[in-house]
Amino acid sequence: MENSKNIFDKEILTQYKTTHDQKKLLLLFEEYVPLVYGVGLKYLKNKSDAKDLTMTVYEHIEKKLKTHNVDNFKSWLYVVTKNLCYEKLRKENRNKEKENHAALMYSETVFHPDNVTSEEVLLKLKNCMKMLNEDQKLCIEGFYYKNLSYNVIAGKYGLSWNRVRSYIQNGRRMLKNCIEKDV
Repeated sequence: MENSKNIFDKEILTQYKTTHDQKKLLLLFEEYVPLVYGVGLKYLKNKSDAKDLTMTVYEHIEKKLKTHNVDNFKSWLYVVTKNLCYEKLRKENRNKEKENHAALMYSETVFHPDNVTSEEVLLKLKNCMKMLNEDQKLCIEGFYYKNLSYNVIAGKYGLSWNRVRSYIQNGRRMLKNCIEKDV
């Protein structure tokens, strides 16, 4: 048996779907702001992010409710909120991985063609650069010798950020192996 709150929610949803009146949706959403904020706080662990998420959820459901039929608004809203939290956390993790990768690229533990000092190794490096494919050469030269960022290289040569990263990683590995082969 449905409770009166669920019946009220369905009535408001029906009115919103037929009129697209923001006031109707806002009336319904305001009832659940504490739920949305609480879920955001639970997953994001930050008051500011939870407040931002609350606005994002409203914008998201405003669009989704025009095409989705929802039987239990509270449960549906909870799942939408949780999924948006997961999406935000995944995006932050991807950004952290990119930052960590960039930091590793500048670290001393990785072979860097621009740190070569001996004349003999410099000559080998020059010869080894010839064995790289054109995109690897452009990316290595741009990153190490022109001090361009991955984003600038990507834009300049019409490559994706991940492709630039791959060309630099693989090119650097091939250069290191080539130089060490004769050492």
